[in-house]
Amino acid sequence: MIKLKGINKYYSSGEEKLHALKDVDLEVKKGEFLAIMGPSGSGKSTMIKILGLLDKEFGGSYLLNEKEVRTLNDDLLSNLRNEKIGFVFQD
Repeated sequence: MIKLKGINKYYSSGEEKLHALKDVDLEVKKGEFLAIMGPSGSGKSTMIKILGLLDKEFGGSYLLNEKEVRTLNDDLLSNLRNEKIGFVFQD
């Protein structure tokens, strides 16, 4: 199961902080599929990087199978990406 609570992500552009994701809550249960859609610049790629365990620099909580993602080491994250996470990109 995936559970996001209060996810925030900022990017810096000089002096300015750009808010890519703001207070995102999401729950995906075992066996469910997820589609992320939206206009350009809405944070889809940022969300995919976080969900796909490619970015651990965010605010809030991300539980994967009841474990906080940011506490997991790189080897375990790599194994989880290999065994549990999949992407289908639309071109």
